[in-house]
Amino acid sequence: MNYFNWRENELFCEDVPVKEVADKVKTPFYLYSLGAVVENFRKVEKAFSSFNPLICYSLKANSNLALCRTLSLLGAGADIVSGGELHTALCAGFPPEKVVYAGVGKTAEEIEYALDQNILLFNVESEEEFEEIVKIATRLDKKANISIRINPDVDPETHGYISTGKSENKFGIPFQQAERLYRKMKKIKAVNIKGVHFHIGSQITSAEPYIEALKKLKKFIEKLQKLDVKLSYLDMGGGFGISYREGEKEISLEELAKRIVPFFPEDMKLILEPGRYIMGNAAALITRLLYRKKQNVKRFFIVDAGMNDLIRPSLYGAYHRILPVEKTPTGPWQKVSVVGPVCESGDFFLQDTEFPPVEKGQLLAILDAGAYGFSMSSNYNSRPRPAEVLVKGEKWWLIREREDYEDLVSYQRVPRKIFDRMGKFPTRCGIQFWKMEGTGNDFIVIDNRGEVIKERAKVARKICQRKKGVGADGLILIEEAENADFTMRIFNPDGSEAEMCGNGARCAVRFAYLKGIVGEECSFQTLSGTIKAKVNEDKVKIKMTDPSGFKETVLNIDSREHKGYYLNTGVPHFVLFCPEIENIPVKQMGAKIRFHKLFHPEGTNVNFVKVQKDKLQIRTYERGVEGETMSCGTGAVASALAAALSGKLSSPVRVLTKGGKMLVWFKLKQGKFSDIFLEGEATLVYKGHLKGGEYV
Repeated sequence: MNYFNWRENELFCEDVPVKEVADKVKTPFYLYSLGAVVENFRKVEKAFSSFNPLICYSLKANSNLALCRTLSLLGAGADIVSGGELHTALCAGFPPEKVVYAGVGKTAEEIEYALDQNILLFNVESEEEFEEIVKIATRLDKKANISIRINPDVDPETHGYISTGKSENKFGIPFQQAERLYRKMKKIKAVNIKGVHFHIGSQITSAEPYIEALKKLKKFIEKLQKLDVKLSYLDMGGGFGISYREGEKEISLEELAKRIVPFFPEDMKLILEPGRYIMGNAAALITRLLYRKKQNVKRFFIVDAGMNDLIRPSLYGAYHRILPVEKTPTGPWQKVSVVGPVCESGDFFLQDTEFPPVEKGQLLAILDAGAYGFSMSSNYNSRPRPAEVLVKGEKWWLIREREDYEDLVSYQRVPRKIFDRMGKFPTRCGIQFWKMEGTGNDFIVIDNRGEVIKERAKVARKICQRKKGVGADGLILIEEAENADFTMRIFNPDGSEAEMCGNGARCAVRFAYLKGIVGEECSFQTLSGTIKAKVNEDKVKIKMTDPSGFKETVLNIDSREHKGYYLNTGVPHFVLFCPEIENIPVKQMGAKIRFHKLFHPEGTNVNFVKVQKDKLQIRTYERGVEGETMSCGTGAVASALAAALSGKLSSPVRVLTKGGKMLVWFKLKQGKFSDIFLEGEATLVYKGHLKGGEYV
């Protein structure tokens, strides 16, 4: 079924007029049919049903989360070629036990990531890669499931850039070398020999290359069986070709499935890796005609999509049908070239082809663009990448927002030292910030390593306001450090700088991790000392500095004595144990303790703590905020340590705050603490941009 179809004089995607979407989403954009994705997957499933195959969708064709999630729910596995694709696959819900990992250049970090996730198979592409996998698996005390990618030296008769199974291609291992590697694998405890793999290319429209490869594989497998090498999987890749032109031949999966039967071992499971076949005809790139131009005898239609949005015609000379979204009154067709605005002569979608009359401003649909369209897009010429839209029946959803100009510069840094003598760096482009929260404490986090923000306290006062600014419990700036990965500077809403904040520190570390500034383990500097941290998915565990200044303290407030514990866990805290904390006037009582003469001049944070069976429940008044916050990390640590010293609880201590849960670990020996850790979630809430202004 063609899910892009004419109804009278208008092009529809399923039951949605394409023009309706274009009126609300800026062109260019990719428009996907969910029905086409589902139907194409079912066609693969049906054609090979007698094999009960594992169909691993090839994410390189299109890795949009919504589309990948659709396929994972249909029961598909994932074929990946990078750590990024593994992360995307897991986010989309593909089970690790259905993930196969190919690619000639797997890094040590990517291999470790895949081993930690217990994926189904590594399709090994070189002997040195195999040795790296063994080394890492041994260190992690894991067993790697291995399949060798064979280069069968078969010409698929497709474009040279997408041929992957010829002897001159970089992919796979020749038979003789693969046999030697299988022999070697039998002696290594860190691997499980699982299968054999080949992938001969893409956009293959004939069964013959697959049959030729399988004939060679059959002989090779029989040879391995004589060597007592037992294989469970035969992965014959994908590359199934589709029709890009009217009447063009596409591969017959039914014929292919029938013809491979004589060459397929009965005791092995088939793995397929289709990508283009599932996504290719499921989308169109919608663009608008900007200008018509005649130059000597040549006519050009200049559209707002470019080779950065869809590079296949420029890269491969690939053909895509192009249709007007609205049919205009009939008129003479003319030979035109449909080109984009990119500053390259190779920026074209159609060359010297008969085309119907089209008016300036009219919409065009570049068909069959679902595979290797957005996934190969770029920001060349500083062009934001397009939006993606998904259609199901009569409804449509934006599944990727169009990038804007600020996205183009948001991850770039300007080294401060280079520009010190050149005056203030302009901030017209805006400064990206992330709003993050750690168990209810919210922070504005900014990468300030280029020192784009100089008036730190003034900026904190301005943007931390709940009504007039972004609103937050504090501003965190990530800055350069000499003896650590970065420096965390944290400013309260009143502009005062805090020495340390446990929840803020977790948010700072996860921000730095997600931005690629640090790895899973790091160290960072604060005013209270250097802190070590470790990221585990959305949780961050930080090693706190040892406490100081511990003392039991009795305060006289409103003619009543209050016995509590004072200690500094990076910032000063007063801990007051109470039988009930629900009805305590935290703001009023906290302020009186915070400004008590015993704590002059810096003051103190105040924690009201209720001890339960195996955990603490706390409410915290924070100086600088001058009110109750949802949570406080250093306060959680101070409360846990005070509870341990007073004999109420032992490590680890669970701490419940209004904003969520935290865990505190520590060692206590002869009244002294060491190895203190705080763990809790750190969550990205949203991203935004500051437009500059008086202080930035």
